[in-house]
Amino acid sequence: MDNAADLARKAANLHAFIDQHLPQGRLTGALPDISADYVKLQEEVMWGGVWQVPGLDVTLRSVATIAAQCCNGWEFGLQHQIRVGLSLGMSPQKIKGIFLQLIFYAGIPATVSSLAQAQRVINEQPMWQREDSEPLKADWLESVAEKLERGRQIRSGSWGQQAAVNLESTLSHELTPETAALVEAYNFGEVWARGDLTPKERTVCILVALMCRGHMKQLREHIGYALELGMTRREICEVFSQAGWYRGWPYVEEALEQADAVFTEREI
Repeated sequence: MDNAADLARKAANLHAFIDQHLPQGRLTGALPDISADYVKLQEEVMWGGVWQVPGLDVTLRSVATIAAQCCNGWEFGLQHQIRVGLSLGMSPQKIKGIFLQLIFYAGIPATVSSLAQAQRVINEQPMWQREDSEPLKADWLESVAEKLERGRQIRSGSWGQQAAVNLESTLSHELTPETAALVEAYNFGEVWARGDLTPKERTVCILVALMCRGHMKQLREHIGYALELGMTRREICEVFSQAGWYRGWPYVEEALEQADAVFTEREI
């Protein structure tokens, strides 16, 4: 296991890479004068530790972090993590795709605010602006019926046949059928059909949003869907631990409780 000096060194190496695009040096530049102890904790636990634990691809860690910060609604943290994602090679369209996916799980206010912050960050660098000037070509279908059918195919292909059964038996389908059909059609039939995020990245967004908002019943179902998609036990757990640094560790414990129950049921 690493000692404190190892963690500090790893943090410094990571900063050297991801801080290259910060507009005026480290965003937390004033923190050492406020609390050197806080900086030590942040550097060693977060940047030198959590971000570099094996078991989850760094891009998925970035996706999980951005999703958590969107749910949190803090402007400072989200803008910084968008810069991290762009520095890691994520395209502006992928960053925006995270918020399109989260419309259905974090809501309109959080995602509109996040998109506005993302655009401000993208506009900081000419290379990001150039990438952003080439919008993703989306194959929008004309009818809701077509969207529903494509959505069923995408959902079954990603999460298995049981996911369709579970979704269509929800209370929203029983009590608000028209709205439920629209959400299903546009979420799975349009957003999931886009090429900005992979199915695994979309599932990470959903897992994080459900954990951060405390929707544990739905989280348990989606842990099962993540397994159907091919995510490993370790990847799912690391998604929660990554997002938990930004949302709070008690949320991680509750999410892992749900994960452990699913793993036990499936004898994983």
